[in-house]
Formats: sequence, structure tokens, C-alpha cells
Amino acid sequence: MWSTVRQSARVAVRMKWRLLTLKYRLIALGIALLLLLLIIIVAGILDTLTGIENDQATETPIAYSDASLQVSDDVLQYRETIARELKKQQLEGQTNVVLALVMQESGGRGNDPMQASESKCGRIGCITSPDESIRYGVKHFASVFRQANQDVKLTLQSYNFGGGFIDYVQEKGGRYTKQLAISFSQMMYQRVKKSSIYQCHRPSAIEHQACYGDIEYVDAVLRYLTPTVLTEGKTGPIKGTLHAPLDIPLQMTSGFGSRIVFGKTDVHTGIDFSCHDTDTVHAVRSGTVTYSGLRGPYGQLIQIKQGEWITAYAHLSARQVKTGQKIEAGQAIGICGSTGRSTGNHLHIEFKTSDWSGHIDPAPLFSLRRDVSWR
Repeated sequence: MWSTVRQSARVAVRMKWRLLTLKYRLIALGIALLLLLLIIIVAGILDTLTGIENDQATETPIAYSDASLQVSDDVLQYRETIARELKKQQLEGQTNVVLALVMQESGGRGNDPMQASESKCGRIGCITSPDESIRYGVKHFASVFRQANQDVKLTLQSYNFGGGFIDYVQEKGGRYTKQLAISFSQMMYQRVKKSSIYQCHRPSAIEHQACYGDIEYVDAVLRYLTPTVLTEGKTGPIKGTLHAPLDIPLQMTSGFGSRIVFGKTDVHTGIDFSCHDTDTVHAVRSGTVTYSGLRGPYGQLIQIKQGEWITAYAHLSARQVKTGQKIEAGQAIGICGSTGRSTGNHLHIEFKTSDWSGHIDPAPLFSLRRDVSWR
């Protein structure tokens, strides 16, 4: 009897031990599966991050077609020279970008069309021939392009700001944004503004107190690569046919961009058409009047908004529409004049994405040659 009891006890102990062992085995197996799942997840995340880094490092450069390039004949004379120098750097696909850069820097005029003297020797005027300017300017562009991981916008802004902007951007995500350009300019301007070397010219620079370099440089260059280049963040180009703003043949007397006014450099945010004080001004697009009144240097000003774009008509002698009024393309809205900061009758017209910033060159929209602005 006692033998049977002992045997039953041993069997019960063995069974209990087996159950405990199975329990612990199941727990251990569960832990192992969780660890394996965690390893797989971490490996996937690391692989994704590596892929992103590789994608950024090997991003295919943007190549702009000849059809999109709109620069003056003064700039186009350097196409072969620029292409040859870029070929040495294995960057032939960036020829049109550099041509647009030259258009912004000099319009193709002078002995230093790429304005490369300062980057070469720290002062203006040390380059004395276009060939030298292009040779050094392209070499500098290529160096910046590679440092910027082939980000065209970061390259262009760094060409204007200097290489320190690349380090600044890489510390803040590695990709160009307009806001980073503004914040860098603000930071640098606080360091150098007492020297009086840098001054605000563009309305947007004054607004942000970002007067170091040109915060609009990227848009300024890229506007020469398509007639409807957009300010960053916008979703579509200006579409449709424009109605003529005047009844007389359009004669552009001043173009978009930098110019000399009263002996000082000025940034012209639109284009000017010659007209008389008896000429009627017509809306070039349908929309809603967002401003009709006096506005400082603009004089008598009308602004009409359609979608994301605003068209401005300035220096009028009379306004025939009111704020909030719906306007059809071709409708008479005012009379040509010379109010505000003006030296004679003309129509100043702008295309922009907000009331006082986001300007683009209107000339291509009217099928006007850009080099007319340099007469």
C-alpha cells in the first residue's frame, strides 16, 4: 500500500514539474518571439533611414529644358563656354541653371558675368574677363552643388549667401526652404548690419529684416527657367490668355529686377508700359478687387485677385473700381498716370502671390522678351 502511495506521489511530482517546465518554456518562447519581432522592427527602421539617406545622397539633379529657358542674347553668348566648363565637372545637365544664374547676376554684361570675384578673392573687381569669370564661377557652382547634395535651390541660395548657408541648412534638416533662407539672413544681418555694407532693398527683406544677401534669390533665378515659375508652396501656374492692359501697342520701358533709379540700385517688382494720361487701363484677368486707393510709392493703386494670384496696376491718375468689386478680363478699371514715385506717365503692373510679396516677372506672360528690360 505504502509503495503504491509513494509511486503515485512520484508520478504527481513529475507531472507537476512537467507542467511547470512547460509553463516556463512557453514563457521563454514568448519572450524570444517578442525579441525577434523587436529586432525585425528595428532593422526595418534602420533600413528605411538608410534608404532615405541614400536617396538624398544620390538624388538625380533637376535638368531644365531649353524650351523653358528665357534669358537675353547677352547671356546666351556664353552658352558654349558654360557648357564646356560644366562638362569638366560632369554637370552638363545644369547648363540652363547656370545661364539663368548669369541672367540674374549680370544679364550677361560686364567682365564678370557670373559675379565670381568676391568668392574668388573676397572683393569686387579682381576678375577682369568673362572667360575667367565663367571658369571660376562654374568651378565654384559645381563645388557648392556637390556640398548641397545636388539640391538646386540650396545651391543657388548658397551661391548668393556663401557656403555657411549649407552648414546651417544641414543642421536643420538638410533641405532648402524659403524660411531657412530668411532665418539665416536675419541671423547674419544682425552680425553685420553695423557695417552698413548690407541694406534692405526688396519689400520682403524689409518686412523680415533679412537684409543679408537676397532671400528671394532662388525664385529670382528660377523665373528665367519657365514663364510661370511659382513662389514656393503654390500649386499651379497662371493659366489662360491675358487681356491687353492698354488699347495701344505694348511698349515695355522698364523690366523686372535690379535697376538704377536716381543713381541708386533699386529692385523693380513689376514691369512698366509706356502710356498717356488719356489711355484707359484694362484688367488683364477676371477677379475681385482687393485694394483700390493710394499706396505710397505706388500712387493710385488697384489690386485684383484671382485664385492664388494678385495683379497690381499702379501710378494711375484715376481709379474706376472699388474694393470688393467683381471684375471681368478686359474691363476698364482706371486711367494711366504718374502718381506716387514716378517721373512720367506709365503703367506699372505686377503679378504676385500676396499683397506685397511673392512677385514674378510678368514679361513672359505678355510674350515679351526679357532683354527688353535692359534697354
